[in-house]
Amino acid sequence: MVNVKVIVLAGGYGTRLQPLTYTKPKPMLPLVGKPILQFIIESIAGEESADILITTNYCREQIIDYFGDGSDFGVRLVYPEEKKPLGTAGSVKNSEKYLNETFAVIQGDNITEIKLKHILSFHREMGGIATIALLPVERPHQFGIAQLDVDNKVLRFKEKPQQDEFFSDLANIGLYILEPEVLDYIPFGVEYDFAKDVFPKLLSSGEKIYGFSARGFWTDVGIPENYLKAARWILSKLKGKKLAENAKIEMASLSGSVEIGEGTRIENGAEIMGPVVIGDGCVISRNSRIAAGSVVGSNVKIGRRARVVGSLVYEETQIGTESYLNNCIIAEKCRLGSNVEIDDMSILGASCEIGDYARLHEGSKVWPRIRIAKNSVVHGFIKNQP
Repeated sequence: MVNVKVIVLAGGYGTRLQPLTYTKPKPMLPLVGKPILQFIIESIAGEESADILITTNYCREQIIDYFGDGSDFGVRLVYPEEKKPLGTAGSVKNSEKYLNETFAVIQGDNITEIKLKHILSFHREMGGIATIALLPVERPHQFGIAQLDVDNKVLRFKEKPQQDEFFSDLANIGLYILEPEVLDYIPFGVEYDFAKDVFPKLLSSGEKIYGFSARGFWTDVGIPENYLKAARWILSKLKGKKLAENAKIEMASLSGSVEIGEGTRIENGAEIMGPVVIGDGCVISRNSRIAAGSVVGSNVKIGRRARVVGSLVYEETQIGTESYLNNCIIAEKCRLGSNVEIDDMSILGASCEIGDYARLHEGSKVWPRIRIAKNSVVHGFIKNQP
């Protein structure tokens, strides 16, 4: 059982997920039918830790309106507000009045199966001032890395090292157990970071930091590739078919693990190739295909002979006849014409309109409420005019 307060850092702007985060804060982006932050809260609640502090700044009202006091999720929630961005450590310092004993810190974009209770047990056994959860990675330059001695004590820590500075492949995954004395090393009211500032300061002051070598799935959904990766990991856990009683399945083909929501209609000749989740009130038209790794939000209409492959489609979006979506993300309330192609890792912001026969090439991004004319070809980013 976990019986410590948990701080979830959810105050960032989510710039790497733009244009999705112009209309929803990152913690509220949908992930297989629920907000990212809900997965984190439910994971904590599943370990019986009831008190969670959620640090908030950007679009904090959306978070508070959805989660309230936490009672619907089996937890107690408090929302310390950052008047300005304070960084990972600065935001925790801002919550100091709640933290008078051992506490945990989790980045608000971590989706993982790693258990907090295992890290806490290790931390208490070691008796240090801080414990950092670590995982081996292939690209250490994208992370903070730690070198451990034979007793798992951190000897060195380096945030996002250059290639000639690599001394370990053990990466900081943004999950910590800390003693309240750590707060003495963090100035109040200024931007301060655990990886860049606090951990090096603790080491140079002779404090004992330990590294917990974690195992299991983990990803930071703060970039599009990892957002899709997290969705596919969750989808991979689906078992069998879960069809709402009032869903209407005509002469359609359903294979693999599939969930279909209330009032959704799957028309004749459509193919659903799981793992796939389709929300409430959708229409999947004749001879269309939704392939593995796709999530379709509520009240979405997929036109005839359209194909959706490994993609995330948010609520109230319409996909036209014979359009093709491949490994992309389409935000809420978009309108795609017929024969539209959206290529790998492209993103549409909310309420975009894409004309017939338009194509977005790999990695393109379109900001919210932009209209792309018929037959257009998009390479790169199209942003709103100032």
